[in-house]
Amino acid sequence: MDAAEALDRLLKVSDDVRAVVVFERGGEPIASNLSDDEAAEAAALADAMLAYAEAMREGTAVRQLRAVTDDGDVYLRRDGDRAVLAVAAPESMPGLVQHDLRALLGSLPPRRARSEAGATA
Repeated sequence: MDAAEALDRLLKVSDDVRAVVVFERGGEPIASNLSDDEAAEAAALADAMLAYAEAMREGTAVRQLRAVTDDGDVYLRRDGDRAVLAVAAPESMPGLVQHDLRALLGSLPPRRARSEAGATA
């Protein structure tokens, strides 16, 4: 399943999730239900959040973050070089949303090396 299919599946099963960006380490979006500009900005911010969280916890890989606001919750989950950012409705169920994000990332095919991708394009 590619990233766009995984994102569509997430949006169908998760009533609370409103916006999603799947991205590569470095902040490159690979799928989103936002506009291209919004997805690029959100992915860059999310990537920076993960980097900052890791800097604050020296020697520990950060796999997930959650921010709670009055307007909704922001979830961030990383698996290797890929991550997903989701904005959910207020009072969403954290365990369920994190499970759905983990499932989305787990359903993606292995990432091809850049040199390999360029050789077949």
